[in-house]
Amino acid sequence: MSQAYATAQTAQADGVAAVIPSLAALVRPDLLEALKPACAELSDLTSIVPPEVVLRHGGGTILIEQGMPGWDQLLLLLAVERPSSAVIVISDQLPAHMVRALMKIEASDILPASANVADIGGAFERLGALRVEEQDKGTPRATVCWAFRGAVGGAGVSTLAIESAFALARIVGPGKVCLVDLNLADGMTASFLEAVPKLDLKALSAAPERLDSRLLAAWCWQHEDGVSIIASPRNPDADMLASEAAILRLLDVVCGSFEYVLVDMPRHMMPWTKSVLAVVDQAIVVSELTVPSLHAAADMCRDIDALRTDGSKARLVLNRMFPKKQFRAGFPVDKAEKAIERSIDVTITSDWDAARTAVNLGKPIADVKPKSLLVADVAGLVRKFMPEEALEASAADSRKKRAKR
Repeated sequence: MSQAYATAQTAQADGVAAVIPSLAALVRPDLLEALKPACAELSDLTSIVPPEVVLRHGGGTILIEQGMPGWDQLLLLLAVERPSSAVIVISDQLPAHMVRALMKIEASDILPASANVADIGGAFERLGALRVEEQDKGTPRATVCWAFRGAVGGAGVSTLAIESAFALARIVGPGKVCLVDLNLADGMTASFLEAVPKLDLKALSAAPERLDSRLLAAWCWQHEDGVSIIASPRNPDADMLASEAAILRLLDVVCGSFEYVLVDMPRHMMPWTKSVLAVVDQAIVVSELTVPSLHAAADMCRDIDALRTDGSKARLVLNRMFPKKQFRAGFPVDKAEKAIERSIDVTITSDWDAARTAVNLGKPIADVKPKSLLVADVAGLVRKFMPEEALEASAADSRKKRAKR
């Protein structure tokens, strides 16, 4: 009995045969043969050029195996021309620019190279459920994702990520914003907000492909102000558990469940750092107005710029600035920009007393001291980095609410 036939028999025994009514596949011959008993209609794409595949099968469910001739061109074309497709990619290490393309597709999944027919059937079911859920909502999947990373230790990245998430929620409404703490070993987000760290990192790393919107909901904790928090319990061994596949899968599912996703990233390099910074909509580097911090920030920004295949640049934010009337030692921002040969996008005024009170109460600073200059500066950061269409939609919603009153 051949291996392909044995795999097909196993799939039939598991009930996969009735799961896949229609599938177009660009995969190796033995996997294609194994899929035949599990599919009511199976199209072999190996002899069809990518533009024709998009024309014939775009909008349907397409299985792509990394390494097959034309697989990369097909994925990029689908992302640009038919993002309404459902795409399953078989890969153990997907390049960052391909991950970015995959995130533009409405329904997608990544399976390991060892995936069998049963795994593919399960992915097909998950994507089908996701598409139905999105149609019921009547809203597109999330595409706005920001990552915050510190150029130096103690730059206040977690505080800035938290305040930005709550500032966003005040603009777009509750239930649309999720803050993901990827400081897996020693993250402080849960402590700052008195949140419950519910992410099961061990389970995620053991089987990233099993994560879907339902399981994600079990790992989310929602603040009373409407921001969802995803954080794991502090664990000194957590960094060793977090594989690139696990983190990318987590962010992919989060982005499919929320309109806005903010990521608090560790400063030290992880196996998944470059992949995440390459695909997010805004890569935000946080620094302070000191010479060592500025040089570190400039170097980090240049490194991130090299990863950004769409040509966009990292954003540089200076945190913990003195109020202008209290400005003492240091040097002006314009001189700092000349020194590092890079523009500084946003400055955030320091308000240590308000920040200390907020973390002691488990609240965002805006709830403790709404008129703080820090709160106003973060609101400006959020509005500057938000897509224009999102700001316009928010303004329109506000006008409608005022009109009803």
